[in-house]
Amino acid sequence: MGVSSGDGCATAVAEALAPYAWREFTERMLARRVVGAVDRHRVLAFLASVPGTDVGACDPVAPSEALDERVDALVRTLDGQLWRGWSLARLCTALASALDTWQIERESLDVNPRRLLEGH
Repeated sequence: MGVSSGDGCATAVAEALAPYAWREFTERMLARRVVGAVDRHRVLAFLASVPGTDVGACDPVAPSEALDERVDALVRTLDGQLWRGWSLARLCTALASALDTWQIERESLDVNPRRLLEGH
């Protein structure tokens, strides 16, 4: 299940970051919070698709695990960028898009070895 910046993910990330002084975060902490917000968005979207489910109020988004490989991908995306000068909307759209790209590339790496093994 890929994350799409067009599925409300960037908005969910922005809502999760808005209460914080996110420009003061390190790249790694920002990435951890973004991944945590993406994960919550995915879970809530899934639960909303289940008839009769009422999620109710949620606690603030917790940062993802420090060793999550998506965090490293986002840190690489932020490296050398002047992201602290970006609007929150631009930042979240860029990071959601970077996660889309990372997911597509990862899925491609997972599929290509199988094709080689299958003789395709």
